[in-house]
Amino acid sequence: MRLIAAFFMALASSLTVAQEMTEMRSEFFYCTLNDGKTMEDVREQSKQYGEFSKKNGTHYTQAILIPMHAGETNYDYITWGTWPDGKAMYDEWGSFANNYDSAAEEVTGGAAGTCRNSIATFFNLVARIPMDPAERDKKSPVQFSRCSLNEGVTLDEVAAQEVKNVKQMEDAGFKGLAIAYHVPYMGFAEPDFDFVMNYYWYSFDARAHSAQNFGSFAADNPEGQAAMEELISCEGSSSFVFETMFNNLPDTEG
Repeated sequence: MRLIAAFFMALASSLTVAQEMTEMRSEFFYCTLNDGKTMEDVREQSKQYGEFSKKNGTHYTQAILIPMHAGETNYDYITWGTWPDGKAMYDEWGSFANNYDSAAEEVTGGAAGTCRNSIATFFNLVARIPMDPAERDKKSPVQFSRCSLNEGVTLDEVAAQEVKNVKQMEDAGFKGLAIAYHVPYMGFAEPDFDFVMNYYWYSFDARAHSAQNFGSFAADNPEGQAAMEELISCEGSSSFVFETMFNNLPDTEG
């Protein structure tokens, strides 16, 4: 898959929708700001590591998530890192653990914050509707929902239906959307869900268009939502502001 600028932009193929799921890897660190520190300190700390990653040739990209509508939280921000595959994940972790001067401090938040919880997922890009780079926001909205497969259903079946639904949305004029599935990998005790559905809008305008028009679209095209309800049940949606800090994934532009 050809990767283009930063995260979902980096994960998107040149096709309108993904023809098969990818299996990238992601990590999430849940962090609070240290006394006297601000999000600017967090950004600077992340970008410094990005320079180290680039210099050492590791394939890794990192973003910061700020809660938008996430309920009551015990963290101020989340750092979200992604690799193109499992080999890249452990190559980067090896470089970080053995060669980065402040690795022991950084893994728990560094000078800027304190991170008390971390998880890893298999990150599957499922479908997307492209958007011109000039129309994209630097800070974009993302949304997560915990989902469970209905009895006898596979994730591939869900993804196949998702591709159909997203193509129908594109034909109806929606734009600037990517959908991915996160499957628990490490750091989960006993998850009470099968995967997390992840919506990413390339801009707040794209999100606003979706909010304004999805209800009527669903009413005119009820078969898509009905098909998904036969496959999965989802709950607990949370939204965040997404901002890429650095992008050292291979074969990128911009």
